[in-house]
Amino acid sequence: MKRARAGVVGGAGYVGGELLRLLLSHPRAEIAAVASRSHAGKPVEAVHPHLRPLSGLNFTAELDPSGLDCVFLAGRHGEAMGRMAALLERAGPACKVVDLSADFRLRDASLYPAWYGREHAAPELLGSFVYGLAEYNREPLRRASRVANPGCFATALSLALGPLAAAGVAGRARVTAVTGSSGSGASPSAGTHHPSREGTLRAYKPLQHQHVPEVEAFLDGLAGKPSLRLALVPVSGPFVRGIYAVCHVDLPPGLSEAELRGLYERAYAGARFVRLCSAPPDLKAVAGGNHCDLHVCAREGCAVVIAAIDNLVKGAAGQAVQNMNLMLGFDEGLGLDQPGAYP
Repeated sequence: MKRARAGVVGGAGYVGGELLRLLLSHPRAEIAAVASRSHAGKPVEAVHPHLRPLSGLNFTAELDPSGLDCVFLAGRHGEAMGRMAALLERAGPACKVVDLSADFRLRDASLYPAWYGREHAAPELLGSFVYGLAEYNREPLRRASRVANPGCFATALSLALGPLAAAGVAGRARVTAVTGSSGSGASPSAGTHHPSREGTLRAYKPLQHQHVPEVEAFLDGLAGKPSLRLALVPVSGPFVRGIYAVCHVDLPPGLSEAELRGLYERAYAGARFVRLCSAPPDLKAVAGGNHCDLHVCAREGCAVVIAAIDNLVKGAAGQAVQNMNLMLGFDEGLGLDQPGAYP
């Protein structure tokens, strides 16, 4: 059976490495090319020693998309928007594109200067990308050729709050979300380097994180009107992988805990990568896997929804492969059904 030929741009980072790891064991895909300007000419295993099975593959400075079935863009925010038009022209209409940066997640170009500090370089392309949250956009993704992969916080919070928004619940969602050091990327800085995070917690960008408009736009789309508004406080945690998000939402009068749980059971009845848990989830149970574990409870008109994901897998590379599967007509879980590593 012919395998899909995949290429990865930005393959030297943590997310790029996870894409390579997942594609390496994918039964219907093969890694045809990996690009990294900073590591051009080096073998992949020199940067990702756990990927020695790719010992015959070297990084290239640029990626030629011609002849590829799918291209993953895992570079920094702001890079894809400047090269996307040329990439699409060279790739041709048959090649699927999954962008893992934030460059095509927002439909409104005016939001980019406020939240990302730059004007959008290709606003005319924003409307051509499908938002890649498969649990809600499965059918559009099957027809898509271009996908904007959701952000890591956005994935956790959209899955946690989506059933509420779809049911018409509005108001304020107060969220504290603790994230691992891998979410800051492979290049350390004073505030993100793991040794400085070990043994402590540090809030950052309170109420100003760039994933806020992404989540709010998604929830508004589900509701068909202005929906939940986020008060998000991200926290740097002393661990490597994972996002643990605790969401508080005031419920409308008369909505019981049983009815609340029913909303989530119906919303995720066919979602193989969302697990509803009877107790608060454990980050170690999702590390390395593509699942989002959710726990829902309510008391005296207040709902608490807790979400746990691996930020590099369900929050990035795993979700991108899930989207590739849908775009290419494969089974959605192909190459992703393995459980995470525990402990």
